[in-house]
Amino acid sequence: MKPVKANLFPVVIALFVSGFYLGFAPAHADELPEDTNKIESLTPEQARKLAEDFLGVEIDVKGFGKRGVPGCLPLNGLKSLDAETARALAGYGKGPLPLNGLTTLDAETAKALVEFKSQYLFLSGLTTLDAATAKSLAESKAWNGDLSAVTAFDSPDSVAIAQALAAREGRLALTNLKKISPKTLSALIEKEDVEIPLIETLELIPEPDGSATEDLVIPEWLDEQQRQQRNAQAAK
Repeated sequence: MKPVKANLFPVVIALFVSGFYLGFAPAHADELPEDTNKIESLTPEQARKLAEDFLGVEIDVKGFGKRGVPGCLPLNGLKSLDAETARALAGYGKGPLPLNGLTTLDAETAKALVEFKSQYLFLSGLTTLDAATAKSLAESKAWNGDLSAVTAFDSPDSVAIAQALAAREGRLALTNLKKISPKTLSALIEKEDVEIPLIETLELIPEPDGSATEDLVIPEWLDEQQRQQRNAQAAK
């Protein structure tokens, strides 16, 4: 008997088409995971689609007690963000935007995020920032002011960074600060409601720009704030 040569092409096409009708459409390579915190990178197009289509989830946020915060677009898996993608994400208007996986943010990944119109932009993973980035963040009404991952002001433009941050209206928390120069600290405490650790726990370093160190003058409001902090810690 002669072998029968089966033409499988029509069968493959039929299965492929029927797959669509049965709901088994092939997955695309650029599909995003359902858990948005697992997203490690985004194109501007993907960011725009998320901003438009994502319905938002409820998450627990420190400082909100037992209440969950609805409408969130959590993207804590992102390690970097370009300006165009940041601008696309800034269009999300349903609720908070947690970006706590970012450790750095340049002045342009900052100017774009200032356009975020919804409440609560979280960037608590930032460990360093330059003066231009600090200025842009300070102008943001949505940013929650949490810089708890910043442990040192040791770059040549530290005083300018501190001055930019001190101009912010609203909360500014540097609760894990460890190293800072006297001039930089003086600039930072121009903001009377800044949250910093006890001064005696800080390592006062030489001025990073090489200038002469000045004596640190503790204002009365900070002296009182620090006294309350000591009492609270002693009570624990």
